Amino acid sequence: MSSESRWSGATSDTGNLLDGTALGALLGGNGATAGFSIDYERLPQAIADLEAAARFVREQAETTLRLANIRDYPPGTDGVSLNAVAQIGKWASDDNGVNNLHATLITGAKQLQVLAQKLREDLKTYLKVEELNVPKASPGLPL
Repeated sequence: MSSESRWSGATSDTGNLLDGTALGALLGGNGATAGFSIDYERLPQAIADLEAAARFVREQAETTLRLANIRDYPPGTDGVSLNAVAQIGKWASDDNGVNNLHATLITGAKQLQVLAQKLREDLKTYLKVEELNVPKASPGLPL
């Protein structure tokens, strides 16, 4: 079987760079059989890191708004400078609100935040299940 037909979805988008890896198997729907697992003891740190990454990406999005406003203070008055400023401003944050760096960064930050929230909910579920699985002890010493 060729590797092209073996992987689908997200792994095919990587040019099969993940072929044979646990992450590739997870994205292909076979993570458990490839030995992929979540270390729940390290999950709180992963959640904190995802939230920090989301904050950082949102800050970068705000920077693009300043870049878009460079139109107000062009570096020169010649035609090339004015055109460059217009193009950079449009690339950073066009009037449509889509297909620009600002919109892309905001979307990425939201996706990181959603992932962090899903992992937090999974962790809460895991901890509740673990609590239910704790054996109930009864006094073992006869009195």
